[in-house]
Amino acid sequence: MKPLEGFFLLRKLKVDLAILEDVFKKRVAGYSYKWLIETYQLPIVETTLHRYYERYRLHGLEGLQTRKSNQRYSKDFKEKVVQEYVNGHGSLQSLTIAYNIPSRQTLKNWVMRYTLGKEMKDYLPKPEVYTMNARKTTLEERIKITEECIREGLTYKEMAEKYQVKYYQVYQWVKKYKEHGPDALIDGRGKGKAPSVQTDAEKLEAEIKALKARNQWLEMENNVLKKTKEIGRGDDEKRLHQEASYQTIEALKEAYPIAWLCEALGISRASYYKWIQRQTPDDEADDRALMDEITTIYHDHKGIYGYRRITIYLRQRKGMTINHKRVRRLMKHLGLRAVIRQKRKSYRPSTPEVTAENLLNRNFTAERENEKWLTDVTELKFPSGQKAYLSAILDLGKGTIVSHVLGHSNNNKLVFDTYHQAIERTQATHVLLHSDRGYQYTSPSFQRLLKQRQFVQSMSRVGRCIDNGPMEAFWGTLKSEMFHLKKYHTFEELEHDIHAYIKFYNEDRITLKMA
Repeated sequence: MKPLEGFFLLRKLKVDLAILEDVFKKRVAGYSYKWLIETYQLPIVETTLHRYYERYRLHGLEGLQTRKSNQRYSKDFKEKVVQEYVNGHGSLQSLTIAYNIPSRQTLKNWVMRYTLGKEMKDYLPKPEVYTMNARKTTLEERIKITEECIREGLTYKEMAEKYQVKYYQVYQWVKKYKEHGPDALIDGRGKGKAPSVQTDAEKLEAEIKALKARNQWLEMENNVLKKTKEIGRGDDEKRLHQEASYQTIEALKEAYPIAWLCEALGISRASYYKWIQRQTPDDEADDRALMDEITTIYHDHKGIYGYRRITIYLRQRKGMTINHKRVRRLMKHLGLRAVIRQKRKSYRPSTPEVTAENLLNRNFTAERENEKWLTDVTELKFPSGQKAYLSAILDLGKGTIVSHVLGHSNNNKLVFDTYHQAIERTQATHVLLHSDRGYQYTSPSFQRLLKQRQFVQSMSRVGRCIDNGPMEAFWGTLKSEMFHLKKYHTFEELEHDIHAYIKFYNEDRITLKMA
């Protein structure tokens, strides 16, 4: 059997009949309508495709071909179909499919005539050229019809009947051809006059108008890209992706035509208007409220919380029962990510004066406060190139910073002041104090301070920064959650923020251990 050639009209979009036949073969093989629509990107819903499939099953592809002229039905045929409908033997849809009638409206009109007592009529053999709908033609057809009409001296009615076009179409073509030649038959609907029949002033005005429209379109595209990025249209989830498109149109519709915005975003106007009139589902409303809550928490803590810690915050501080996967999905849609730490720079080891064994030996647990302390110094660089140095002591038992001092130089005074501050606050004795092999910690002066409080000293091995892991982790956390979030230009500004952050770290910060 010779395969059919042509197109089938789906919502004013041409679909190749060969593709449609392949779709229906897949349906016969058991594929779902939803899968077929998504795979072949058909511009219809599942119920519509089901209706077309039923027509195909009963009549083959011939039943789906677009007819070039109106279908002709006899009086007996019309009465037969109407009687079946009146007697309850089928619905409008099932009968139009069963009898291969292109439209339910056709059958509905027959039923209306029957119920009003009007007589069914046989279809006229030839459409009236004066009242028929205008047929779409190509430029070549229009030139051929017009030149033949003029050359042969035929009437407009004769030409209209011969080529099945409307009488008024032939009249207009001949008139334009005689005045301006073949170029006048170019389809200029919505475009103004053809260039060949325009004056110089009209051409200049048309060019300016086209440039303005082009500039407005490019401006709109740029704003659409910015707005969709702001709203989050890049999300992989289809529902959120579509939602962002609709919100973009809603935000820009006062500045640009809705048709332009829909075209730029690749969605139909019908779907946008349907979205406007819809009722917001409960789960979508819940997601919106939760996204507002997540955004507030994220910005209140300067972006240092990822989805895990925000989940814990919502559970413990807000009393919510919520899964971390939902928080991660919504944060991804909002474009919110926790601050990523930067890699530490490597430093050359120095030769210490006095060293101690690694008594801590990476045992970072403590049963009580002031049992094990870790200490270290980190460098903080200003944009101008100047540096500040932060010294701190971390209590492993409580997991908090016992003392901290910010200075202009990395010297003994900085470390000694940090130690004295810790002693003043805790009055601790017999503490295991672990540090790296920095010269301040190996100096004889520092050794004497430790002996006064019966402290036991422990030091990391050479090149083993993980021996002081929790202290290094704190530096990374402080820098990613505070220092790298803004540029500091003064020592006082940095000192103020460090004091505020360490207070937050000790008292309010959510940690994954809380889960």
